[in-house]
Amino acid sequence: MVRNVEPIVQREDRWREGRGFSVSEVKEAGISVFEARRIGIPVDTRRKTSFVENIEELVEYIEEANEAGVRYPKPKEEVKPHRGRAYRGLTAAGKKMRNLGHKK
Repeated sequence: MVRNVEPIVQREDRWREGRGFSVSEVKEAGISVFEARRIGIPVDTRRKTSFVENIEELVEYIEEANEAGVRYPKPKEEVKPHRGRAYRGLTAAGKKMRNLGHKK
C-alpha cells in the first residue's frame, strides 16, 4: 500500500502541512500536473514556492506509486442536457397564446 503524501510549507518562522504541492515542485519531480492528480498527489496551483524536501518526497512517492500501479480514475465530466426552448404550452406565455388563461 502506498502512503499518503503531504507537502510542507514554511509560514514565517514555522513549518506546517500544505494543501498541495506547487506546480513548480511537481514539474521538477518529472511529471505533469494532470498526471500528478491522476496518481493522487494534491496540487495547489496558487502556491509559488518550491522546497527541496517536497521535491524529494514527491520523487519517492512517484516511484512507490509506479511500482504499486496506483491509478485514480479520470473524473467524468458532467454532461448537461441541451438547453432548448421550454414547452410553450406549460409556460405562462404559452397558455396566453393558446387562450388557456384564467376563466372568468
